[in-house]
Amino acid sequence: MDEMKELGHLWADTPEATERDLTIARAALVSRIARPERRRPLRFRLAASLAHARRRYTVRLAAVGVLAVALTAAIIAAQVGLGGQEAPLGAPPASAQSVLEQAARAAAGQRDLVPGPGQYVHTKTRVQRMLYTQNPSTEQLLTALVTADEERWEPADPDKPWLNRERAESATGPVPRWLWDKGVEDTLYESSCPGRRAYVRLGAWPTDAAGVRAKLAAQAGTDPLRMWSELKQLVAESVIRPILSAALFQVASDLDGIRLIPDAVDAAGRPGVAVAMDEGKGRRSELIFDRRTYLYLGERTVNTSDVQVKAPGGVYTTPKGTATGTAVLTVELVAALPEVSPKASRLRIPC
Repeated sequence: MDEMKELGHLWADTPEATERDLTIARAALVSRIARPERRRPLRFRLAASLAHARRRYTVRLAAVGVLAVALTAAIIAAQVGLGGQEAPLGAPPASAQSVLEQAARAAAGQRDLVPGPGQYVHTKTRVQRMLYTQNPSTEQLLTALVTADEERWEPADPDKPWLNRERAESATGPVPRWLWDKGVEDTLYESSCPGRRAYVRLGAWPTDAAGVRAKLAAQAGTDPLRMWSELKQLVAESVIRPILSAALFQVASDLDGIRLIPDAVDAAGRPGVAVAMDEGKGRRSELIFDRRTYLYLGERTVNTSDVQVKAPGGVYTTPKGTATGTAVLTVELVAALPEVSPKASRLRIPC
């Protein structure tokens, strides 16, 4: 059997793949090979893996050098097994720098979202944040970790309003539900200043690492922690402009103080690998990426010790290990705003 000829037939009539397709297909194939069906011959395992990848991603072999590499790696892994055990693939990354390099490549393979006339950029996130409040009856200080879904609609047209929507879904801690569950909360913003919209503001940024590094330094200075704090915010916004994300990850890889967190979980409960920096005062902030594709999942801040917070009512303590953050769930273009709640807050922001 001429296996390479068969592989050529397999993808002969399928369209060209994008970089994002290749990144995801390669991850799926490697993951499949790393968990082989031991009782089946190698060539059947490879054929099953290839069929699985083709059903999901329709990637043409002629356009994909990386799949050939993945197949070679699979054969080598089977050949070097000791005592009947096959060597595992997909070893954890060696450093924070290697994670960010992979993340930059993954982001560069995605397309920027550019809304057309009348369209909106719709972003959906899952958020975990601390609530500091006081029981009005007993004056007891209370804390809770609240999980909420948040959505944002930004218009392409500068004269149209944008909408933020929030709905708290759950809370941990001794806070009564009526203090954290406010139902659907809509806030409609208006401004004649186009720079208020994230995709407009991000459009002014360069997309090469050197240009991004220079602009960051001009805004935040050269202190690594200050640059990291500014960079984190830009990464969260640039999910609509992945080409900028790629440059940001390259800049982050050069910062002193970054380190690898092999196991992290985002606000949506998805496992990943993180790059982190200690912020001092008992806090560590992280950028979290998918373990296989290295696509950005979100960010979080973890208490590395008990932290005291001054808030209305007094001083509150959040324990070591508490994590807050944001997970990106959906980024897309839509044709219109949803129906706005009649109880929506309406704010006009001056330029």
